[in-house]
Amino acid sequence: RLKDDQLADIRNHKIGFVFQSFNLLPRTTALANVELPLIYGGLGGRQRRKRAEDALRLVGLGDRLDHKPNELSGG
Repeated sequence: RLKDDQLADIRNHKIGFVFQSFNLLPRTTALANVELPLIYGGLGGRQRRKRAEDALRLVGLGDRLDHKPNELSGG
């Protein structure tokens, strides 16, 4: 049996999930929205920005890093 702090570490670093609704901060850019969980995960600024940019490029949003959620297509 794992201790509480071991379970918390697994939850914080090994498990991810995808919301069915957007759950994006409306006044924040796409890049900042993607960076937010990485901030909570303790990732440093340069590495965090690179991972967020890479993730957005991977899903075809590399040209929309500075767009707000209402400027992104929901389709």
